Amino acid sequence: MRYLAIGMISASLLTPVRASDFSRPPSPQQPLVASGPSFFITSYIWATAINGKSATFPPLPAAPINLSFGDVLKDLNGAMMASLEMRVGRWGFLVDGQFSQVTSAGALPGPFFSSVKLRSQTTTVQGSVLYRVYEGPTVSLDMGGGVRFWNLNNKLEILPGLANLRIDHRDSEMWADPIVGARLGIKLGGPWSLTVAGDIGGFDIGSRLTWQALGSVNYAWSESLTLKAGYRALHVDCRNGGFSYDVTQHGPAVAATYRF
Repeated sequence: MRYLAIGMISASLLTPVRASDFSRPPSPQQPLVASGPSFFITSYIWATAINGKSATFPPLPAAPINLSFGDVLKDLNGAMMASLEMRVGRWGFLVDGQFSQVTSAGALPGPFFSSVKLRSQTTTVQGSVLYRVYEGPTVSLDMGGGVRFWNLNNKLEILPGLANLRIDHRDSEMWADPIVGARLGIKLGGPWSLTVAGDIGGFDIGSRLTWQALGSVNYAWSESLTLKAGYRALHVDCRNGGFSYDVTQHGPAVAATYRF
C-alpha cells in the first residue's frame, strides 16, 4: 500500500497545483501604469512533503500518506512546470500549467503474482485574473480569482507469477475548483522584496475544500531576472463516490522569473 500511496500522490504534489507566488514577479516592483503589457515567465521547483490519505483506485480503501520529499523524489520519472503572467495597468492575467509522471513498483507476497507497478500522471492547469486594489510606495495588494483544473490518470499493473495471470487496471479522475485569493507585496529596500499570498476554493463544486498559503523572499538580480525562495502549503479534499483525495503538501520552493 505504501507503493500505491507514493505513486498516486507524488505526481500531483511535485507539481504545484496552482499558479502561485513562486510563478509570479514580486508585486512592489511592478509599475502601476505602463505604456504596454509586461510579461513574466517563471520556472520553479517545489520540494514537497505529503500528509493525508487517498483512495484513487476504488474499491480499494483509503491509504494513509506520510511521505518526505525524498520518498516522493525517488519515484519521479519527470515533470514540466511553467507559468506566464501578463500585466496591463492594474490587471494581471495568469496561466499556469504542470505535468508530472511517477512510477513505483514492489514485490508481492505469495507465488501467484510476482510484483505490482503503478504509473501515475498528473496534469494541472489554472487561469486567474488579478486586480491591484492598492498601490503604495512600499506595499501593493492584488485580489482576484480563477479556476484550477486537475486531471489524475493512474495505471496499475499486477505482473504474473505461478498463476501466469496479469492484471491491468486504469482509472482517471478530473475536476475543476473555483478559487478566490489575494497577494500582498512588500518592498524591503534595494533589490529585496517579500510576497505573501493565499487562496481558498472548491466550495463543493469541484473539491470539498482547497486552500493554499505561501510566502517568498525575492531578489531582483537585474531588471529582467528575479530570484525567489520561500515556503508553500497546499491542501485539497476531493471525494467522488469511492474516490478520495485528501492531502496536504508543504515544503520549500525556489523560483526564477524572467520579465520581458
